[in-house]
Amino acid sequence: MPSKTKQLAENALMLGIALVLLFLSTYTVLGSLVSFLLPLPFIFLAVSRSVSNMVWISVVYTFLGWILAGPIAATIALMGAVWGSAMGIVYAKRGKALPAIVAGAAVVFLSTVFGLAFMAYGMNFSFQNMLEETARMRPSFVTKEQFDQMLALVKMVLPTSIVMFSFISSAITHGLAGLIGRRIKKPIPLLKPIREWSFPRSLMYYYFIAMISILVFGASMQGTFWETAIMNVKVMLDAIFTLQGLSFCLFAAYLYGWKRLTPVLVVCLFIFPFLSTILSLVGIFDLGLRLREKLETRVKRG
Repeated sequence: MPSKTKQLAENALMLGIALVLLFLSTYTVLGSLVSFLLPLPFIFLAVSRSVSNMVWISVVYTFLGWILAGPIAATIALMGAVWGSAMGIVYAKRGKALPAIVAGAAVVFLSTVFGLAFMAYGMNFSFQNMLEETARMRPSFVTKEQFDQMLALVKMVLPTSIVMFSFISSAITHGLAGLIGRRIKKPIPLLKPIREWSFPRSLMYYYFIAMISILVFGASMQGTFWETAIMNVKVMLDAIFTLQGLSFCLFAAYLYGWKRLTPVLVVCLFIFPFLSTILSLVGIFDLGLRLREKLETRVKRG
């Protein structure tokens, strides 16, 4: 089969799969789960296509989505196509997983922000009314003051929540692309094992500045832009240090040959949320005291 004909056949196949996924994400209860699969056909196409080809493929897919399922489905189709195309193009050009995940996260973040803006200004959707409706569902064992504080905190750290959601979504899609790519003989670059992850030590300075600002100026900053900014920075850094702590624990388990500890630790992280606080502290000590290097030296010395 000629190369161009083969490419057209592959385009048609991937578009067909993408349309099936779009239908499932729009009309079935599996919508939220299928949304992580929606970018995959475009990832596998983009790694061997030019940017202009992916633009036309995305336009055709969005148009077909509009015809088959209406404007909302077309919007979802456009987001999935751009998301997958961005990741696939970066995979092909950079040959690394992390830049592609960042590119995917950027697309998800911008899509979410534009979606919220459209709901607020285009559809006159009131988020304040939504919070008031949520307040009516307050559990009886939680006082009104505690519940109001929790809602205020959620509202305050919404920007960081969107960023974290974007990276998690992109990472999940990357993992699925890697898993399926190996099956269909279209491998994509893989991330390093979590035990090898390490973040810059400079993040500690930002963390301590944020903590000192909260402790010293917390009362005077209440209700201001600075309170929101510093809380968002702190929440983001807490998540990063939790990953650093998890990485250190997995590194130690690998070093000592405790292979069974890895899945147990990862599962416990989701079952017992307080474990993230412990891991965050471990991550801070790992970066600050270079625990990883000291542990590796100690094990090698016996």
